[in-house]
Formats: sequence, C-alpha cells, structure tokens
Amino acid sequence: MDAYICEIKLFINKLYFKFRKAVTPQIIEKRMKKILLLSLISLFLIQTRSISQNLENRHDPKIDFNLSPSFNSTLNPEKNSNINPKYNWNINPMHNNDVNPEFNSTINPLNHFELNPDINKTLNPMYHNEYHPKNPSWKGLYIFNKTDDLIGYISIATQQLMLSFDAEGEWTGFYVKASAGIYNHFDVKGVWDGNYLCYDSVVGYNIFDKNGTWTGQHIK
Repeated sequence: MDAYICEIKLFINKLYFKFRKAVTPQIIEKRMKKILLLSLISLFLIQTRSISQNLENRHDPKIDFNLSPSFNSTLNPEKNSNINPKYNWNINPMHNNDVNPEFNSTINPLNHFELNPDINKTLNPMYHNEYHPKNPSWKGLYIFNKTDDLIGYISIATQQLMLSFDAEGEWTGFYVKASAGIYNHFDVKGVWDGNYLCYDSVVGYNIFDKNGTWTGQHIK
C-alpha cells in the first residue's frame, strides 16, 4: 500500500511540473484537486476489496515445513499412494459410487436442502457474514498451491459442509462430505464440478480433479 501511495505522489509531481508553465495557477490547483480525489477513491477501493485476514503461522506451510507436501512426503499424494485416489480407489468417486454424488443422491445438494447454500440461506456466506473471509472475525482454513502460496479460504459451516473462496474472498462454491475424509466440490448453484478433496492423513486435505490427479492444491 505504501508503494502505491508513493507512485501516486510521483505521478502528481510529474503532472505538476509538466503543466505549471503551460497553464495558470488556478487551473493547476483545479487539476490537482481532481487528481487527489481520484487517488483517494482508488485507495478506498483497494482497501475495501482487500482481505483483512492475516495468515496464522500455525496454518502457514512456508513457516512450518511439516505442513508442506513439498517437504513432508507423508502429506504428498505423489509420494504417498495411500492418500492418492489414483492408487486408492476407495477415495475415488470415479471408482466408488458411494462417494460419487451422481450415483449417491444422499450426498448431492441438488437433492438435499440442508446441504445447499444456494437454497438454504442459513449456510450462505452472502447472507451470513460470519462465514465470509472478509469478515475481520473470520476463522477457517486456508488453500495453498503447490508452491505453498495462499490462493483461497475455507469456511467450515457444518460437519457436512465447507464453503470455498478464492484469494480475493469471492465465494466460488462449497464442499459436501461424501465419507470420512472425502468432500466433493460443487459450484454456488450446487452442481458438482468433478473436483474433490481427500484427507492427507495428518493435518489437512489435498484437492484432486475428476480424473484423480492432484491439482497441487492443499488445505491447512
């Protein structure tokens, strides 16, 4: 933010020296006021769009290497076949109909009001702000990519339901529990996109696509 303010000041100074000989002081003052107003509006928009959450050290794989699949092979599905649905079909919806919402209606939010935030507003973060990561008092989990960069947020609404958000705090969908340690991901309307997450056997979850390939993303 400080760097952004410095850039604005430099920009204003350049404009001032460019126009001070070409126009009257009154015109310069008028233009400077317009520039200052636009700058203040830009700063306000940046602040209101920014996420207020500070990543806690106990959730940060860049601080605690035990949380990082890159350093802890037990958490890495590419090195631990037990947590990889390509090699463990018990946790793969394409090979186990019990955890596939297209075959098991009891885990499909299109069939169950209590599992669908689009219908059940008590679970919808746009109506219940306590679930939203832009809320200063928010508590939840964090989504990281393969290089342990923060890319999103998870709010635990119930034991059966977790809400997902991107890095900007925009609601992207939700996870419904299919079995112990397995959650399928649905868009905000309750349609399964094929992605799902599996427990990493220790501290969090790994996210897989419909083919059972690890996306590199993990939740802590």
